[in-house]
Amino acid sequence: NGVQEQDICIPDRRAQMCINNLVNVKSGNEKNDLKEQVLLSLNTESQLLFNKWKKHNSFNNEEFCNDLNRDYADFGNLIKGTDIVAHGNSKEVEDKLKQIFGENENAKSDREKWWNDNKEEFWNKLLSSVKGKGKEGNVEIKECTKDATLE
Repeated sequence: NGVQEQDICIPDRRAQMCINNLVNVKSGNEKNDLKEQVLLSLNTESQLLFNKWKKHNSFNNEEFCNDLNRDYADFGNLIKGTDIVAHGNSKEVEDKLKQIFGENENAKSDREKWWNDNKEEFWNKLLSSVKGKGKEGNVEIKECTKDATLE
């Protein structure tokens, strides 16, 4: 197709995504530890996003919800092996995911199944990390519905 990796524009939110701890998944019960690490990462992501919005004086619940949806989708892409980033921490995470799920012909479908089995818990973690904030400063978290088109 002629497109090189350096020609792909990576959104800031994806380039700055907090995924470092996904590299440190422990051996033994990798899938359970991976789940715990994803939950920790989602918690950190939602807190960072909340703090970013809190700094601005023009909180917009709809835009904040869109940001949560995109973070959720980015994590899904990373886990399922459809991520657009292939360097730095993303490459390290991809290598770790290959160790966990393997590289055989079933690996991609296993990764997708694992994501699908856990995605509701992951989405709920994103929401619960910020929903309990109520009205804090200029930010009031209202309803946020998962965008099914981003799954």
